[in-house]
Amino acid sequence: MNRKERRRRAKLGDIGQIRLGRVKFEHGDEVSGACYVCGKPATAWPHPSMEQAHGAADIDGEIVLLCETCFNTPHIDRSVIRKSLRLPDLQFEEGGEISMDELHDISDAIKERGDKPTN
Repeated sequence: MNRKERRRRAKLGDIGQIRLGRVKFEHGDEVSGACYVCGKPATAWPHPSMEQAHGAADIDGEIVLLCETCFNTPHIDRSVIRKSLRLPDLQFEEGGEISMDELHDISDAIKERGDKPTN
């Protein structure tokens, strides 16, 4: 799914999907990059069935790398959500619910802000 399709789906009110996992790249693939959450080098580390593998997050079809420290942090999914929405102060509640009106208010605030960083 390309960026235009993701934006269209977001405007229609669809919910995004984030999946976490490990990925092993083929020999010869140039794999280097920074951790999506903290910016430190995202290198591969030992995995029981894949030898060396990278931590990764799939954010609505976009694969990003995660360092070992961030990947093994409790609630890494929340950190990825904060980063992808550019809402560093976003708070989560266990078992909380959100109304559609509240969800639309958040969506409208993000649209108004555009791509401007919150830092």
